[in-house]
Amino acid sequence: MPFDTPAQHTVALLPLYSKLRDLILTTQYASDSQHALEAVSKTSIPPFPQTALTKLRALIQLFPPPPDLTPSQLARLFLTLHPILVHSAFQAWAILGRQTQEAGLGELGSLSMISNNECTGLLGYCISSIDRVNNTTARLTFDGPSRVQIVVPAGPLCLRPFPFTEKLDFQLTPRFVGLLTCFMQAHALDWDISFVPPAVLSSASTSTSTLVKVFGDLLGYDTEVWHMYKELGGRELYMRRRIKDGGATTWEPRYDYPFS
Repeated sequence: MPFDTPAQHTVALLPLYSKLRDLILTTQYASDSQHALEAVSKTSIPPFPQTALTKLRALIQLFPPPPDLTPSQLARLFLTLHPILVHSAFQAWAILGRQTQEAGLGELGSLSMISNNECTGLLGYCISSIDRVNNTTARLTFDGPSRVQIVVPAGPLCLRPFPFTEKLDFQLTPRFVGLLTCFMQAHALDWDISFVPPAVLSSASTSTSTLVKVFGDLLGYDTEVWHMYKELGGRELYMRRRIKDGGATTWEPRYDYPFS
């Protein structure tokens, strides 16, 4: 786990960061000291990723947290720092909930009962406006515990007006706005939006394809749907199989993949 440097001293003094850092490090040490068989127990908390503290530090630096997080805000924060918790057993989440209370972080919301009416943006923020700065950047404004403005990369297309002014072909719910806010926060932090946790784990009512398309439209990007399945490996995203004369197969780079 990385340690704080002098440049990060201010963030390290924040109560939320300090308490979460201690909890994460304690969990890591406990996991390292467990017996090999106990380490894979379904009732134990999976080790936090090595990037957890780095992500937490970057998030708090850009989005100052409120004095106290609600149970659902704390749950979303943990899922963002530790995505594998989505697939962990209920007992592991209960253990984590007890540890958050002992650490003075407050109550941890249930995985299946994150509020539908509360904006699910990270740390209580909500995207309020998006404005073009130049051909390659846009300014995002977030309202919440503080007003945050940040210039981010943007595509060459016209930005879809936000707040929305036209008739929408989807239901604009607090859940949708919250997830869209998380996407924008991840974009501002240069994170992969694939690790943004769902608003409600037991529900698929928010269409991922619609959400991604709206996200692209708001930032001037053209989007394309790629159908993927769980057996798909990383090589298939960047290369394609070629059949040679005689039936032999080989892999060659593809020049139409969506991440160029």
